[in-house]
Amino acid sequence: MIGAVSGIIIIIVTFVLGNTLPRFARNAFRLAMLARVSVSVLNVMLDGKMIGASGDASGVVAIAAERSANIENLVWDIGTLFNGVDGFWNVHALIQWALGGDSFLLAHAFSLLGAAFCLIIISKIWFLLVPTEYKRLPYVLLIYSLIPSVLCNQSYLLREVWQSLSLLGIAWMSLQMQRHGYDLTRILGILIFAVIGIFLHFGMVFMVIVALVLGALIASKISISRWFVRPNRFLKFGFVLVMLLLILFPLIIESSFFQKLLDGKLVQRAESYAEGGQITAKDSRAVYGRYFYAERPWTLISAFAAYQIMPLPWQFSGIADPVLFVENMFRVLLLLSYLLYRKKLPQFQKDNMDALALMWFLIELVWSLGTVNWGTASRHHVPAVGLLLIVGLASRYLVKSERLKSRCAA
Repeated sequence: MIGAVSGIIIIIVTFVLGNTLPRFARNAFRLAMLARVSVSVLNVMLDGKMIGASGDASGVVAIAAERSANIENLVWDIGTLFNGVDGFWNVHALIQWALGGDSFLLAHAFSLLGAAFCLIIISKIWFLLVPTEYKRLPYVLLIYSLIPSVLCNQSYLLREVWQSLSLLGIAWMSLQMQRHGYDLTRILGILIFAVIGIFLHFGMVFMVIVALVLGALIASKISISRWFVRPNRFLKFGFVLVMLLLILFPLIIESSFFQKLLDGKLVQRAESYAEGGQITAKDSRAVYGRYFYAERPWTLISAFAAYQIMPLPWQFSGIADPVLFVENMFRVLLLLSYLLYRKKLPQFQKDNMDALALMWFLIELVWSLGTVNWGTASRHHVPAVGLLLIVGLASRYLVKSERLKSRCAA
């Protein structure tokens, strides 16, 4: 009972967080959070029987409840914390223990808190990238929240919401440093977001490193598409990146990612993960099969394409499949929108969009190597889809805005 009350209090806090946004965006934030809360509450009422709420989502709740009853036995060494699973379970065990005991609603409420922070950070990124189109922000928040995979997977007790927060947070801090310069607060902020990411998944170690490299490029105002830059920018980029990676190195070396990298078995890990997925889910209707083979590097293309577009209409066999197909096509449209409007952007905005788009692409590419099931893929799309949404919509709105200004001036 106490745990459920704590969950309700956290849910109220998530709505209050919307007051940190400008007034014109608050209603959109509240509607976005209401949609998520509705999914969470419905899943609680159905005892975890909602689409996508079984498996990992139910397992985390059960394990956290078990560990919260034996809190003194939790292991907190770095190797355990940063193996991508146990640390997440331990944190939720602590939350259950500290806030009133085992509660299904409390478990969901914590994910809702992460979702609220994601919406706020998306707003911050939007203000930095598209200051002339700030009134479009309510649409961005609602579109992001109503993407089916985001709506569901950020409302259950899963790692995806915190993975999203990590990557969005690194992008935000990088843009902040570009606009306002380096300071201790922003460097500490980017480190916190990086640690959150490393904490959450084996593959997130690579994704965080990618995000840090591209984030340092953004912060140092270095263009990906232009070769000529001032030497002092390269020096700044190198110094910031090396400093961040050195601080994070003690955590990175404890990860299984780093161990596989040293053993030269990183790609084989992705292959074995895909093979394992085929075996454990061989009877699942959503398995589209393995497309990536290390000895044939060109299969990266087919693996990435399958990961992005499956299921295709002739593969539909359940109510969720057409929904996922529409969601996949929406991502394709966002990518096409970015590619269409990119060349018409001012150079400094093009540089930022390029870095965020490349961040999305590399993160998605990593996920695609070990994914063989479009149900799992829908979850893996969640961490980086906010970056693609911002790039796709911001590039369009910026170009449209510039055209409107030109017409008014004429």
